[in-house]
Amino acid sequence: MSLTKITILCCHYTNEAGEEDFAGIPACIEVRRFPCSGKIEVVDILRAFLDEAEAVLVAVCEKNKCHNQVGNLRAEKRVSLTQSLLAEIGLEPQRLRLAWIPRLDTGALVEEVKNMYEVLVDILSQKGDTK
Repeated sequence: MSLTKITILCCHYTNEAGEEDFAGIPACIEVRRFPCSGKIEVVDILRAFLDEAEAVLVAVCEKNKCHNQVGNLRAEKRVSLTQSLLAEIGLEPQRLRLAWIPRLDTGALVEEVKNMYEVLVDILSQKGDTK
């Protein structure tokens, strides 16, 4: 039985979470940091799925608190576009989620990852996949 893989794409200002912070989540968690969430492109999100992520969480700074002014708003638009693309190719758009995280709030990020894991478990159980 292999672990479910969740990839987190985030701004390096959003968190400093490490492997130990995700220890209570029964999944393989990969964190990919960017200089700003505004630098996360649709191709980066799709690449995470190609790299065997079963879910992707894009963690951005809270609204009106982006270090680069509007990077988080750019990321929000790209997540929405990618969710549409996922639906077009037959993948559940719920496998991709955007989370507004207070700056360096590891607890909030971990909670969002737990929520993402629960959504993924529901999706996989509906498909009859038991990971």
